[in-house]
Amino acid sequence: MADNADFEMETIDDTGKEDVNLDNEDEQGDSSSDDSEVDESDKQNEAKYHALSKKISQNPYLYDAHKDRIAVLRKMDDLQKLRDAREEMSKYFPLTEELWLDWLKDETPLALDEQERKKLGKLFERALHDYQSVPLWLEYVQFSIGRMGEEDGLTTIRNAFEQALAAVGLHASQGVNIWEAYREFENAITAGLMPQPGAVVTKEQEEAFTVQNQRVANLFKRQLAVPLLGMDMTLQEYKEWRGEDSVSSDVMDGYTKAHKILEQMQPLEDRLSATSPPELEVYQDYIQLELETGDPARVQCVYERALKDHCLVADLWLQYTNYLSKLKVRKQICDTYERALRNCPWASQLWANYMLALERENTDFKQMKELADRCLGVGFADAADYLLIWCQYCDYLQRRIDWDKDHEEPLETFRLTIERAADFMFENYGKDGDPEATLQQYWAHIEGGKCKNMEKAREIWNMIMQGGHGAKASLWLQYYRLERMFGDNKHCRRILQRALNSVTDWPESITHAYITFEREEGDLEQYDTAVARCEAQMERVNERRAKASEKEQALQDSKKKNKTDKKAQKKGKQTLSVDTNSQPQETGSKGMPDTKHKRKWDDLSQEKGIFADLGPKSTIISSEPPAKKQKEEDSRASQDSEQHGEYVKHDATKDNITVFVSNLDFNLPDTRLNEIFEKCGQISNIRLVKNYNGRSKGFGYVEFTDSNAVLKALKLDREFIDGRPMFVSRCEDRSVVKSAPLFKYAKKLEKNKLFVKGLPYTITRDAIETIFKE
Repeated sequence: MADNADFEMETIDDTGKEDVNLDNEDEQGDSSSDDSEVDESDKQNEAKYHALSKKISQNPYLYDAHKDRIAVLRKMDDLQKLRDAREEMSKYFPLTEELWLDWLKDETPLALDEQERKKLGKLFERALHDYQSVPLWLEYVQFSIGRMGEEDGLTTIRNAFEQALAAVGLHASQGVNIWEAYREFENAITAGLMPQPGAVVTKEQEEAFTVQNQRVANLFKRQLAVPLLGMDMTLQEYKEWRGEDSVSSDVMDGYTKAHKILEQMQPLEDRLSATSPPELEVYQDYIQLELETGDPARVQCVYERALKDHCLVADLWLQYTNYLSKLKVRKQICDTYERALRNCPWASQLWANYMLALERENTDFKQMKELADRCLGVGFADAADYLLIWCQYCDYLQRRIDWDKDHEEPLETFRLTIERAADFMFENYGKDGDPEATLQQYWAHIEGGKCKNMEKAREIWNMIMQGGHGAKASLWLQYYRLERMFGDNKHCRRILQRALNSVTDWPESITHAYITFEREEGDLEQYDTAVARCEAQMERVNERRAKASEKEQALQDSKKKNKTDKKAQKKGKQTLSVDTNSQPQETGSKGMPDTKHKRKWDDLSQEKGIFADLGPKSTIISSEPPAKKQKEEDSRASQDSEQHGEYVKHDATKDNITVFVSNLDFNLPDTRLNEIFEKCGQISNIRLVKNYNGRSKGFGYVEFTDSNAVLKALKLDREFIDGRPMFVSRCEDRSVVKSAPLFKYAKKLEKNKLFVKGLPYTITRDAIETIFKE
């Protein structure tokens, strides 16, 4: 029995162990399943990270790729890679409010020691520099409050609040949050100074409590003098805090003035809150209102609000920087230009203005050169942008030369730079890159006027004329004026003689300048020679003009004849169609056709059009059956498709859901465009325009299913695709002719007015009144 008992116990124990082992195996199975899912997710994130990093390495200006990589790294919990990715994105783009808030929230819990807190403070400074954001400032003051226990911590916190008020305290809709946070902090300090019940209050405690109470009162007074939404509630809160309904006259005066301003601002604030993001037009109206009041701080606040929502509008940055220039706040101007160029690097005028601003600050040559190299490496779309930058930089280099001192080094720098600029424009854009030879004219003027080196100036001007500008009278006259100012009569005469034989656009100006020069500087023989040459040249010019006029007239007559023939053919078809269904021909008294009436009918048809009274075109009977006409139209469309790629008739009803994409690589396929734009929304169609060989022409159309996707697609404008900026714009039918501008004066008959012409230029108003009084 004992053995059996032992056996039973062993069996039970073994069974129990087996059950436990089974449970453990189930738990391990579930755990391994979860681990495998986690591993699979990590692998997917790792693959996404490497793919996005590769794209960014090829083109660092892919905004969405940077943003997506940061989102992937937040899931991977790789702090160092996440920091590096954020730093790299911040290098190329200003981060949005949301991106900065995520970054700061990730870093704040990790700032446990003094060194980490200092790094976090610098990160806050960078965030607040990009845009004026109330939520960012609230995070900053909250971070500062965390330093309360440090030495001078209270002073640090109050300084942070004051900085926040200076930056966004005038924000009409959100600034109240900063004011309330400041007052809550000071009220907490006040509560800490209140004595315990039954405790004896010392004189020092009473003085400290009075000072702190006055500080809160001053905060209320300052806030009530600022036009902020909800200021009525703030006034009521102030009365409750005081424990009485009466308010001092100085507080009420400030409140009344601010409330009147708020009444003017309220309609604009309502318009801003009606759309998301607020419309730029509303901000422009708001800025104009603040400019009329003349308060620079409020003007800057509205500009900052507008730029936060419309950071890619270069004209808005130009307006703001020009306004700051008038205020002469120099440090702020340079900071604002840096912010502007991080948002709109394609705006050449911003770069040029920034150069001027730095020059006014007496910035050293090395920094100016670095700025010039930066902007020339941006990749502008037009030659005019590069020309503007080169001219601005050469202006700086010329002003850098002190002509009264040793100037060999800066002069040589100017010469090398302006020669490089002229070569750059010609090599990349030909003579059309600098159509007036502005750079070379400038160079020649410096050589002839400042350096007294007319030989070099003449050499430069000869380069200009040989570069394809010899037919322009304006350039020859500029050359002549330079020679007249700093050269000699011999070369002046030679220039005018060369110009007389070369100019085609305005030879009269050259003949006038030549004859005038010989009248003033030459002898009689030279004068007669000039007159004879000018008369002979003008005869040849007039002959060429007459031939050109005849040729033009013949061309116009040919076009007119072709147009008339086409109308006649069309009219013949229409007449044939009507004759098949018309009434019997009219006859005369002897039964013959009435040719007299027929001739009148023919004359009338030629003057007014035979179908002038038949109504719309749709009522005209065609000589061809509709099926045949449709077949011919389909055939023509097919031929066009074979010769010029896919033929697509413009559908104006889809313009609001379509974007026009240009400056694409000719080898870019449709699938690549689909990858680029699918993140903006659902794509219904992509049409790349192709030539007769079926090769892309570098532009096309992307059609979405809704208009919200178009707004997202427009943000991809000037994004680099395969090494070149892609231009994205709204789709417009350019074949539609815009209506002519309305005549701005009255068109009705004005019975009390007369129109008088042919008056001499010397006649006066009194003389006219005297004539008509009679």
